[in-house]
Amino acid sequence: MKFIKNEAVDFIFAFRRFGIRNKSKNVEYPRLKEIDNWCIKYEKELSPFLVNDISILSKKTILITLFLFDIIRNNPDIKTSNDFINELSKISASDFTSTFKNNLLRNLGEDFSVEEIYNAIINDGLHPGYDIKEEATLLHGFLKNPQDFLNRLISTLTQFNQAIYLPSINSFKSIYDEKYNWHNNFLSTDSVSYLKSLGLNSLIQEYPNLDDFNFYFSLFLDDDVFALWNNKSVIIGAANDTKIIQFSAKNKSDIFFSSLGDPKRLEIIRLTSQRPWYSSELATHFKLKPATLSYHINKLVEADLLRITQGEAKRLYYTLNKDALKTYLSYVSQDLLGLTN
Repeated sequence: MKFIKNEAVDFIFAFRRFGIRNKSKNVEYPRLKEIDNWCIKYEKELSPFLVNDISILSKKTILITLFLFDIIRNNPDIKTSNDFINELSKISASDFTSTFKNNLLRNLGEDFSVEEIYNAIINDGLHPGYDIKEEATLLHGFLKNPQDFLNRLISTLTQFNQAIYLPSINSFKSIYDEKYNWHNNFLSTDSVSYLKSLGLNSLIQEYPNLDDFNFYFSLFLDDDVFALWNNKSVIIGAANDTKIIQFSAKNKSDIFFSSLGDPKRLEIIRLTSQRPWYSSELATHFKLKPATLSYHINKLVEADLLRITQGEAKRLYYTLNKDALKTYLSYVSQDLLGLTN
């Protein structure tokens, strides 16, 4: 399992990120300062009319972003921002309205009202902290005049692409590669932990096999996550690495302290750090029955703190996994003291 690289996906989320523009108020999980600075720079350079149109078509209407993403998802040949705008230009007014009525806002009648759109958004659970009534009103106007809307959307995206996106995208290449490699490595090596750290537990429970899902990475999605279950797509923002690191630190810290929740297990760590110990030696040392000792040993083995090796006469002996212990201590420092390497 790995992330799909697609510049067109980053383009539509760059459009949305610039439309939002405001800095994150979450001190614990900050947005990327490079993108904050990018927004400030171009907001000063652009006409207020273009800035306003970008905000209306991105910040205030999340379903427009989903509509744009669906175009890319359904056409694997779209790779760049120019590819995307060319494809968008081919979409007819009837295609636009049918996509909304049959996919994004299901079960809308022919003569739909603002209230019906509002209820459809609520029923689909698409209400992450924005003004739903405002979006319903805007979408009602767009769907009643689809060709005028498409013309406005194409014009705004074209201006954004030429004036903002293309002139600046190369300056983000190094940070994109760094963030992509970090996220892709985590997803490919431990996808369950990765998704849990982003609060996607319910996705894992409902879809134990995620091989059918497409995972996209976006620098400009920043600290956000889009999980589109119906379309089996997940888009992860680059700035979520801080959240993942802190979640992993807490999780590893919890496992570490749980594994050492008995003085005997702490003593086993001390003993096996000096030399290998056979299970019978440990049982004699602690004056424990084999079954009781096995319980304590298994706790440490599950946490990868003990290594098992077969010795003479097929006896098993245990040694401390010092590398794992050092890793746990590093996570504990991150979790409890906020320290990083």
